[in-house]
Parts: sequence; structure tokens; C-alpha cells
Amino acid sequence: MKPIFKQLIADFQEATLPEVTPRDVHFPELPSMVKKAYVLIGMRRSGKTWAMYQHIHALINSSVSKKHILYLDFSDDRLSSLTSHDLQDLLLAYYELNPEVSTDTKVYFFLDEIHEVDSWENFIRRLINTDSITVYLSGSSAKMLSKEIATTLRGRTIVREIFPFSFKEYLRHYEVHYSKNLSTHQKATMNHHLQKYLYYGGFPETLNLSENLYRELLQGYMDVVLYRDIIERYQVSNTLALKQFLNYCLQNSAKLLSVHKLYNIFKSLGYSVGKSSLYEYSTYLNDSYCLLTVPAYHFSLKKSSLKPKKIYPIDTGLITAYTIKSDYEESARLETAVFLQLRRKYSTIFYYRTASNKEIDFLVLENNQFFLYQVCLSLSDAKTKAREINALLEASKELPVEKAYVITLEDEYDEVVDSHTIHVMPLWKFLLS
Repeated sequence: MKPIFKQLIADFQEATLPEVTPRDVHFPELPSMVKKAYVLIGMRRSGKTWAMYQHIHALINSSVSKKHILYLDFSDDRLSSLTSHDLQDLLLAYYELNPEVSTDTKVYFFLDEIHEVDSWENFIRRLINTDSITVYLSGSSAKMLSKEIATTLRGRTIVREIFPFSFKEYLRHYEVHYSKNLSTHQKATMNHHLQKYLYYGGFPETLNLSENLYRELLQGYMDVVLYRDIIERYQVSNTLALKQFLNYCLQNSAKLLSVHKLYNIFKSLGYSVGKSSLYEYSTYLNDSYCLLTVPAYHFSLKKSSLKPKKIYPIDTGLITAYTIKSDYEESARLETAVFLQLRRKYSTIFYYRTASNKEIDFLVLENNQFFLYQVCLSLSDAKTKAREINALLEASKELPVEKAYVITLEDEYDEVVDSHTIHVMPLWKFLLS
């Protein structure tokens, strides 16, 4: 395999790297005694490989020679017969091609889809233990989901989740500049881009596509996830039920997922599927970063686990691609955008039911502090405003809440009620905060 490795390495070193839209991904510098690999995880086509390219650009811009960087995509068909025994040839090929690079020279290995090689883990552990080599890994396949790469290396990783573009990255892609205080014209421009972002989402390849092509592309993404990451991997035989489960979740985004209710719906439609299978489908889609779930908050973990979870797609564009209910879509996209922004920042997110069964869309627990978020299109209607504010007030009396917010499309002011301050914030400002 050494000649093939040499050819691939030479091709990379001679090629011009593609220009990428900068992502908000940070790889911290580690002390020399800390041995870790950096792992990029996320759904297919969310930009993991391009995040690698971005960091390669950054290394080169910081005066690292390109000869000190190796990038290899293990899904290349020329490596289809590769075994773990062949991986040692990768090191030999690299150092033979670059004899001026000593084994003490700091080098950077970017290994994409490394899990295509059986028993790759020992080779990677050996690289991690090498003082001069910094390792970056990513991938998604039926053989191993990207989340499991970090798990397999048992604490030897620094993990970075890669989502489709955030709104800030979306604006950066289109070179839209903004400030904290927008003029009337700037607000109109911002709202134009915000509506496009909510509708089309942030998968990098979908930007600038026509609506028909965009829907086809996103639905193609989901087909690959279903067939390669779930059906092939877990040997799912009831593919029709799995597809209908995914369709149901995407068409009911930002709602509670009741497996019991869904089981009865499927049963009435003539689908033969057990409740345990539906629970498994939910886990599979979550592990592949296709759908994410939000549990209920309760002081008792047991009671929390018994309550249904809310479901959200990894991108607002998936709602548009799979639903046709325009009124519902707008509110679902808004709530999904708020969730995804919170999910990028926080790992502990819940929804909450007050004692009188009022729902709080999101409860974030960070450093033992509670932050509450309600989401609605507008507070212009008095009944809607009373409903959202009263829910936050009741929750603030039940929990030690640090701050409470209502996120809408355009409203912005502070509402003070019973000594509690509710911060009403427009979506664009929340997404850029």
C-alpha cells in the first residue's frame, strides 16, 4: 500500500486547498504532556471535512509548512482493501516522501473516515502517543458513527461537534456585515437573510440552490443516513416503518414525541412495528445527529425519563424539505433555530412543565444556574403575551431562575412583572449573541 499512500500524499501536497467559509470551531493548544486526538463529530454533509480544511489553512497561515501536514480520506476507493496492518505504511510513505522532516518535527495528521479501516484504533493510539504528531479525526459511516470514534478512544480525545451553519456563519458566507445597533435599512436586510436562513437552513451545499434542488439534496442526505448509518449498520428489516418514523418526526418538529401515540397511529395505518423498535429508531436517528431530543426537567431523574421528549431536526431546512403546513412550519422553524443555537453552546437543555402544566420551551442548566426560554412568533396578541409571560413567571417562582427570555421574530423590550424581568429579544439578536 505504500505506493498508493505516497501518491495520495503527493496529490494533497501539490493541490490547492479549497477556500472555505470560516466556521466557529476552535482547537485548543494542549500542553505537550497531554496526549489527545481532536475528533470532529456531526451529521453527514454538515461540514466536518471542510472544518479540517479550515484548520489546515490556519496552520499554513501560522507558518506551518504544508509538508508538515498530511490529509487523507480513507473513503477513497484506492484504499478500499486497506487493513490495519497496512497503516504502518502510511508513516513510512510520509517520511520517505519528506526526508527533511525528522521524527522530532511537529507534524499534523488529518485522517478523514479512518473507521473505514478495521481495527484502526491501535494505530491511532500509537499516533497520539507520538510527541511530534497531532491527530485530527472525523467521519460518518455504517461501520462507525463519528460520535463513537471519540468513545472508542476512551478519553483520548478533544471532541468538537460540527453542525450545519449557524446564522452567524451563514452571514459570514454571504459576507454580510452587521453591528449591535442596526439602522432601519440594516434591519430590513437582516430580516431578509434571517427568513432565508430559517427556510433553507445551513447545510453548506444547499446554499444558493433553487428550492427544488435544495429539497432533493436534503432528502438525499436523509436517505444516506437511513440506509448507510441505520439500516445497513443495525440491520433494520422494517425499512418502511423507519422511513415513516423519520417523516413523522420531521413533520412534527418541536413537538413531544409520544411513542405510545405513534405506535397507535402506525397500527391504524397497517404498519407492523413494535414500541421497542420505535424507541430504537429514535436512538439511531439521535446517534447519527439527524434528530436531537430534549428531555423534560424534573428533580427526579426517574420521573424525567418517563416523560416524552421533544424532537428537533439538526437543521431548519429539513422542516421545509419534509412538510407542507406553512403556518406550522414557521413556528417550528423558529423554535428549532433557537434550540440549535442553545445546543451549540450548552450540553444540558430541557423543557419544563410548571405545577399548573404550563410549558417552558427550554430550560438551560449551566453552572447550577437556571435560564428559561420561551419561543413565539410575536407578542403583539395580548392573549399570547399573557400566556408566555405567565408561564415564565410561574416557573421563576418554582425554580431559582437567573434569567428568563422570550424569543420572537422582531419584538425587543424588557417586561417587568412582580419584580421579575422578562427579556424579550428578536431572533436575529439572539442568534448573533
